[in-house]
Amino acid sequence: MADYQTIIYEKVEDKIFRITLNRPEKINALSPTLLAEFEQATQEYDADPEASVLIIRGAGRGFCAGYDLASDYGNAGSGRRYTISRDFIDCLRVTQRWQRLWSLTKPTIAQVHGYCLAGANELIGHCDIVFASEDATFGHPAGRQLGVLPTMALWPVLMGPRKAKEYFFTGDSMTAKEALEWHLVNRVYPREKLEEETLAYARRVALVSPELLMLHKAAVNRYLEVTGFRAAQQSGGDIDVIFHNTEAVKAWVKNQRKMGLKGALAERDRAFKKA
Repeated sequence: MADYQTIIYEKVEDKIFRITLNRPEKINALSPTLLAEFEQATQEYDADPEASVLIIRGAGRGFCAGYDLASDYGNAGSGRRYTISRDFIDCLRVTQRWQRLWSLTKPTIAQVHGYCLAGANELIGHCDIVFASEDATFGHPAGRQLGVLPTMALWPVLMGPRKAKEYFFTGDSMTAKEALEWHLVNRVYPREKLEEETLAYARRVALVSPELLMLHKAAVNRYLEVTGFRAAQQSGGDIDVIFHNTEAVKAWVKNQRKMGLKGALAERDRAFKKA
């Protein structure tokens, strides 16, 4: 296995492998390095004849806070200068990255605790199974000022259009219980039981022939793919480019440069805090 800096990729036991997002000091924010290493590890898993199921979790106090806006991630909202054509290419690459996760031939299970925000929802949205702890929260607060999630995190598919709009319009977060009710996650467990229960399910999956697991996954994925969701995701990326070029976003980026990222985010979210 490769020597990774921002993730841990390991064999847990026979047929079961695991990726741990390992930037706990940043709540595992998705930096360019982490994203590249994550993709390399998932491809390594998919090509490994000894692997049947992959668990994805986060180190520290949360699963993932989303894209790392303080890094050179490649999002117009980060303050980096863009042409429209460059932004289009970046959004296309974001969509293609998550679709490659969706297209892995073997099962993936997201094990989510604490924060699962913004781009982290794109990650779990393209996994096959999601287990969450009772303290998990899901949302896209960046939608208030930074952009559309290019893939929509499959929320319109998983939750339906009305609930997807409800949460996208405000950037509010939902609890694990709400995420379970609206089909974003499969099961919810107490925090102290999450890893144990996730591993127990992975062991059951690993009892089935990898060849048959691939066929089950292909059958379900193809069912969704004939609805045209891949093209719909690309449209989401196109709309994200338009979003980045609105006067509202330009004003926010200008304010961010003046106040700093932390101050601008605090000002953005202040009005949305519930009494």
